[in-house]
Amino acid sequence: MMEKPGQENREGRADEGCRPARSQGPGGLHGGRREEAARRYGLPKEEFLDFSASINPLGPPSAAQRALRRAMTGVSHYPETGGWCLEDSMAGYLGVFPDEVVPGNGSIEVIYWLAAHLKPRRVLIIEPTFSEYRRACEAVGARCDSLYLEGDDSFALDVLQVEPEGYDLVFLCNPNNPTGYLVPIEEVALLWRNCRMAGAGLVVDEAFMDFVGHGQSILSYGVSEGLYVVRSFTKSHAIPGLRLGCLVAASEAAAGLRAVMPPWNINAFAHAAGEAAIEDWQYLEATRDTVRAARMNLFNDLRSITGIDPLPSEANYLLCRLEGISSADLADAMGRQGILVRDCGSFNGLGGEYIRVAVRSDRENYQLVATLRRVLEGSRDELMEEAPLDSFE
Repeated sequence: MMEKPGQENREGRADEGCRPARSQGPGGLHGGRREEAARRYGLPKEEFLDFSASINPLGPPSAAQRALRRAMTGVSHYPETGGWCLEDSMAGYLGVFPDEVVPGNGSIEVIYWLAAHLKPRRVLIIEPTFSEYRRACEAVGARCDSLYLEGDDSFALDVLQVEPEGYDLVFLCNPNNPTGYLVPIEEVALLWRNCRMAGAGLVVDEAFMDFVGHGQSILSYGVSEGLYVVRSFTKSHAIPGLRLGCLVAASEAAAGLRAVMPPWNINAFAHAAGEAAIEDWQYLEATRDTVRAARMNLFNDLRSITGIDPLPSEANYLLCRLEGISSADLADAMGRQGILVRDCGSFNGLGGEYIRVAVRSDRENYQLVATLRRVLEGSRDELMEEAPLDSFE
């Protein structure tokens, strides 16, 4: 059922946007906040096992690491403006033309610039999902409505639920963050057809598509006017500190966006590492095999813990429904044990009963499961000790 977000949600977003980062807790609006966790829990940031950020467990490709070392010799010079070589590499990887690619300083940059360039008045966002779509569109004055998916159905999307009439843009994350649900390519194509007939543009964020494979990307159907596909290279290639992503759009739309973006938005290190990483096909094949096997093992292990219900996922993370403890309390308890998980309380449509955990190495996943089991069993023991006897009658 589609509904306009309530006042409580709007106030929550305003608070989150204005509140200093250190008061948001270890989950906050995004994962990967080790510096804040170090201050909060009194541990060196290097000692945390970070399951709050969904990054490739294999680490950066060796080719990218070598490219970074070589790039150090060029820091006294400006990086390439326009990113032509990088656009060629991205286009070849994605199977599109170079003039349809707009590189960005992470996928978030192209999302914000796209919103600023298109200036949509009404936007429909399929939620729960990545919060930056709403923030980017509200920043340019758009009214954002939500289509909330049902947790009882693992947040699956029936594209016929989406009614794009009256909207300038529709946002779909595929596979979705944080649920991991993948809308089959045929259904995404149907959604795009319905959007086109209604006069609405469709933004498909495929930031985690590399963990699935090219076969499910809407780009397999080609690029057309009004379709905007966002890709990220930082998650799949484990280089989030470098920031690298792109937007794929029809050549005229891409040129319009490129014209308003600042020069030198891709630094020399991201440029060099990105080109090298994109060419390493074997790395991505190994990534998909590794993540698929580790995700299955982690899913089964989490399911064996009382109070945790992991949802099926096609990405490199698992959304877990909690019972008997809030997401904020569990994230805090895990942080005290040196493990960061993503408290999903800031996602519209989720509330305080979900966490998200990244898929890491088997050894690290085992440590996560063991700590979760210990923390949850300890929490239940405390409840048993505090509860009055008549509560068990």
